[in-house]
Amino acid sequence: MDPPTVLSNMRIVISRYGSRYGGNPVGNNPEITSALNGGNTNGAKFITEESGLRINGQGQLVDYWGTPFFFHQLAGHEMEIRSAGPDRIMWTADDLVTK
Repeated sequence: MDPPTVLSNMRIVISRYGSRYGGNPVGNNPEITSALNGGNTNGAKFITEESGLRINGQGQLVDYWGTPFFFHQLAGHEMEIRSAGPDRIMWTADDLVTK
């Protein structure tokens, strides 16, 4: 699965969570990962193997290159999701970003 598709799937997972629970999951990457992977009031899992999303050994959702996603809450139902891109360094020109 290509990097833009993985990032798009991350956005879809966040959106599905928001639709079910009335807002985005909150916290840092491991807390958001937990909420999306069953650590919520209903035990609902939003992360599937088919989505191409992966969780590292520290319990963080990671991008195509294995770098943890950066989640920035913009509003209750809007979140910026950033992948560090192929250089694996955040805030450089090759970052991939979606809202």
